[in-house]
Parts: sequence; structure tokens; C-alpha cells
Amino acid sequence: MSVSHLYESFSGRAASPTQQAEQAEDEFEDVKLNAFESGYQAGWEDALKAQGDAENKLTEEFLQNLQDLSFTYHEALSKLSVGMKPLMSAIVTKLLPQVAAQSLGPQIIEQFETLIKDQSDTLVEVAVAPDKQPVIEALLKEQETVPFTVVAEPALSAGQVYLRAGQTEREINLDAVLEGITSGLAAFFHTVEQENKHG
Repeated sequence: MSVSHLYESFSGRAASPTQQAEQAEDEFEDVKLNAFESGYQAGWEDALKAQGDAENKLTEEFLQNLQDLSFTYHEALSKLSVGMKPLMSAIVTKLLPQVAAQSLGPQIIEQFETLIKDQSDTLVEVAVAPDKQPVIEALLKEQETVPFTVVAEPALSAGQVYLRAGQTEREINLDAVLEGITSGLAAFFHTVEQENKHG
């Protein structure tokens, strides 16, 4: 392709018809090239914009899906928690006290044995609630090698026991443990209910 049309002609004579045709063809080629480059640039910009729009849309959809998923998870957790309240309440009010009552004897024996290791010749006093006295006496009969006495203290509840040997005292308080579990559970369900009210 000729570039002669880009330079000023210093010849004094007019261009021949062939030269004029070549010049017109060169100008037409320049126009076509400029149009192509403009079209290419516009197409490239449109493609970049479309890609940016697509990425923005995907990001927005992803964030929305995360938000929906988070809401669904919290909603499901909240409903599950509320649905579990009757079961958990039954466990705490009915099952745990029975388990605690059954574990009281083994805990007394364990504490009793620990206490007599250090003070085997000392009388061990076991203070219990009055209604537990016969049961605990029968339980400790197997520990005949160590002198002990079981005393009833009306101030104690069914889940409380004190073991005393000399200056040492040990406490077993299953009622406090059950009360702590009950309070913790009540606080948990109160929080869930408040969150449900405030959405």
C-alpha cells in the first residue's frame, strides 16, 4: 500500500489519473482501517464492560446466596432450638434428677475412700438429708474397716452430702449442679425466644 498521499508533493505538475486513483484508494484504505480500529476498540470496550457486568452480577448473586444460606441456617437452628425445648426440659426436670440420685452413692464412696486414705484412723462423719440417712448407712456398711457415722441434717437437700474427717470436709452438691444446668438451659431458650421476637 502506498503512503505517498501522506506527504506533500513538490512537483509542479498535477497528479495523473492513475496517481489520483491510487491516492483515492489509499485514502479509502485509511478510512476502512480507521473504521476497523474504531469498531475493534468499541467491541473490546463492550466486551470488557460485559465481562465486568457479568462478574458484578455473579458477585451480587453469590453474596445474596450466602445471605440467604446464613438466614436459612439461623432460622433452622432457631426452630430446632425451640422444638428441642420440651425435650431438654424433660431431661433436666425428670431424667437428670434420677441420674443424679443414682450417682450420689458412688460419689459418696469415692469421696469416702479418698478421705480415709489420708486419715484412716479418724471417725468419718457423713451428713445427709434425713430421708437419705438409711440409704447411705446401708451403702457405707461395706466400709466397715473405717469408723463412720451417718448424721441427718435437716438443712441439707436430697442431693447434698458433707463428709468430715478431723479438720477435712468434702461437699457433694448435686442439687447445685442440676440448678446450674437448669439455669443455663433457661437462659439459652430465653435468648433464642428473644432473637425470634426481634427477627
